This record gives sequence, structure tokens and C-alpha cells, in this order.
Amino acid sequence: MNLFVTGANGYIGSNFIKKASSNNFKIFALTTKKRNKKIKNVKWLVGKIDKNWSELKQTDILVHLAAFGGYSRFSSFDKCYKFNVVKSKKLLENSIKSGCNKFLIISSKKEKKIKNFRINKKLIKTYEKRPDYIYALTKAIFTKICLRLSKKKKVKLRVIRLYHVYGRNEKKTRLWPSLIKAAKNNRSFEMTSGNQKTDFNYIDDVVNGLIEATNFYKKAKKFPQIWDMGSGKTMSVRKFAKKIWEKINPKSKISFSKIKVYDKKNYSAMPNNLWKIKYTKPELTIETKIK
Repeated sequence: MNLFVTGANGYIGSNFIKKASSNNFKIFALTTKKRNKKIKNVKWLVGKIDKNWSELKQTDILVHLAAFGGYSRFSSFDKCYKFNVVKSKKLLENSIKSGCNKFLIISSKKEKKIKNFRINKKLIKTYEKRPDYIYALTKAIFTKICLRLSKKKKVKLRVIRLYHVYGRNEKKTRLWPSLIKAAKNNRSFEMTSGNQKTDFNYIDDVVNGLIEATNFYKKAKKFPQIWDMGSGKTMSVRKFAKKIWEKINPKSKISFSKIKVYDKKNYSAMPNNLWKIKYTKPELTIETKIK
């Protein structure tokens, strides 16, 4: 089976490609930077997602992982909208024209909180004070476009909403690696109150879930589909941080409520549309995954 994967040099994308290639998928991996690393069954492509790639004609499933503004607190609405909506829509249209009608779209838990889709200057001004909302809004708009295209063009669409993905090779500024670094160096760590809750999922388990979602096209009959991928259990950020800290057991401590909380909302996967992740080992916990 041939996959066309965008965001191939991203955190989730790079891990997904390694796993998928070892499962005998042939992959067209789209990145923004040239990659010299050779991986079996992977053909690297460098360029823009809205280009009409000839490889789409050989593609069975489009796996769209690329996004703009997911981790940034300084994303502008225009940049997010242009990439997450305009260019991503063009990618889908090019795929359909090339004969690819199976889409696996990776989205965000945050899009579920978006209620107002009427874009105006007042809304943009409000959201620009909260860049994570800009990202959520543009992802939510794109999901609506995907659903519309799926019904109009009879595309086999599957949207997967991910929650908090953490683990090996994660960006150093993210919570999990920052906590581990501080604890191992016996430095105190300042963070938010940590009261907000979400579904924490280890990167290997998420990748396995995405591989399963890719293979599942053979069995599925009804489309479009929207799934929340996770464990189905929530944990506060505070508890997550304490578990990591206690595992390493430094003499220093975590100082809560020292940093402003940008997103106070709680996020949990809905039981009625939960794509439950199967853990690599039943006994694996947050503690045992710290290396």
C-alpha cells in the first residue's frame, strides 16, 4: 500500500514514517527541508503541500499530518488560515484529481471547543490574543471542508483528533522533556497550576494507533468518520508532572502557578467515538516510559 505523508519531518510524522516503513508501506514523505537520511520504502519529497505532486497518482491513502501554529504562541491568523485551510484544501483537491480518494486527516483535540465559525475582524482580533485558538479555529474549519468534500466527491475520509502526545525525541521546549531535563539536573521547575486535564498518550502508542487507522480502511464501510484517538482516560497536568518528578526523585521541586495558563480547558475523548489506543505493553505507564 502506498501512502503520501505530509509533515514527514515533524514529531509525529517522523515517528509514523519509521513505523509505517517497517510495516511494508511504501511512503512518499513530504517535507519542507531536504533529508539525507535513507529509510527503507521511503521516497523523500521536498516542497509545498499545495503543489500538484505526480506521486499522488500512485497513492492509496493520503495521510495529512502537516499543520501550522500547533505549538506557537505567536501565530497570526492569516498564516494559520493560509496553511491549515487554503493550502490543505488544495492538497485534497489535487489528491482527488489524481485518483486518490482515501484521506487520513490528523487533527487536534482543540477543534472540538470551537463553536463560532463566522470569521470577522472582531473574532480574529479576539483570537489573536490566544494563538492556540487561532490554530484550533483553522483546524475546525478544515475539518468542515473535509466533511463537505467527502460527501460531494465520495471520498473515504477519516479524521483523527489527537490529544497530548509526549515521549522520545519530543521538542525540547515541550513539557515532558523540559521536566525530565530539570529533574535530572536537580533544578527546580516552574509551571502553570496544572489543574487542566487531558488525555496523555505516549508517541509509540499513538503511532501504532495511526497505523491501525490506516489499515482499517480495508474493513470500514461507512464514511466520513471522525475519531478521538486516546486512552479514554484524563489526567491533570499537575499529576502528570508529579509522576515524572517522583520517578526521577530530585532534591529540587516543582513550583506550580508560576506561569500563566494559556488554555484552561479540559479535553477528554468522547466514549461514543473513541479510537482507543492499544498500549505496546499492558504494564507500561508514564513512569516506565521515562528513559
